[in-house]
Amino acid sequence: MLVKVFRQNQPAVLALLLPLLLLLWPGACPVEHPLARFAPGMPGYALLRLLCSTSAWTLSVVSVLLVAGLALQLDFTFNESELFQRRNHLPALLLPLVMALFPLGLVPDPALAGMPFVLWALRRLWASQGNPRVLGPLFDAGLLIGLAAACYLPYAFLVIVLWSSLAVMRPFHWREHLVPLLGVALMFFLVWGALHVLAPGTWDPSASWRPLATPGKLPVPHWLRGVLITALALIFLVIGVAVFAAGYARGIMREKNTRASYLAFSFTCGLLALLNWLVEGRVPPVLVAVPAAVFLSWPLLHARRIVWAEIGVIAIIALGAWGRWG
Repeated sequence: MLVKVFRQNQPAVLALLLPLLLLLWPGACPVEHPLARFAPGMPGYALLRLLCSTSAWTLSVVSVLLVAGLALQLDFTFNESELFQRRNHLPALLLPLVMALFPLGLVPDPALAGMPFVLWALRRLWASQGNPRVLGPLFDAGLLIGLAAACYLPYAFLVIVLWSSLAVMRPFHWREHLVPLLGVALMFFLVWGALHVLAPGTWDPSASWRPLATPGKLPVPHWLRGVLITALALIFLVIGVAVFAAGYARGIMREKNTRASYLAFSFTCGLLALLNWLVEGRVPPVLVAVPAAVFLSWPLLHARRIVWAEIGVIAIIALGAWGRWG
């Protein structure tokens, strides 16, 4: 039922996200004081932590609104970029479902706080295809990557995604590769200057990578749940690769460029997730969920027997609810 509804281009179906978010918040292995498990991080995330800690209920409200807003932004960005062969709302459905599979999946961590700026930068870049005056959009994309890095420092490496996207979209011009880097540097300078005036001595980017001595360990999920998640992921991966490759081959050049840029973005998110796991021992859910939500939408959108697609989505919801309520 969910897949059939979200495969349509009807904005009203997005209202169904709210009950799903309430069912799955905060994700697997709920614990008390979840924000205490994340490093204070960069100044952008520090502001979000301050907002979430104002009262007992603000964390839940801010988390649900942030994830819902990110799901809508993801849906709008990738539909407008013509990444899919027809418009649909499956990415908005899949984003919170994939995040809920992780411990504390829907709780706002630094990576989640910065992801809206990343998607905004990608949209600014993809919208500039065919525009001879591309320096302005590239500078804007660099500024937005800088804002994202002000929440989660490793996002600064996403400049590589802008460069790789330019490599497939346009002939090489050294100024076009320099401008995004200047945008990131300018944003860091502005953030540093603001903190130097308003809060001297608080500029410490390395703090976002210091593992915290958290109060106790997260509850260990049942081994069977991990096995089922792995098996389901492998099934979706095999089918998704075949469907995505077929769709890539049929696309026109503009669509192929956007899909190649998406692949570069997904690969970079995977590297950042691996790096975060090596440093902190955890994977930010949004780094997996955003690329996965788009990738999984392909086999669900083109499934000939929709009943199998419905079973797959129901399985993801059941695994998320198992981790949250089991």
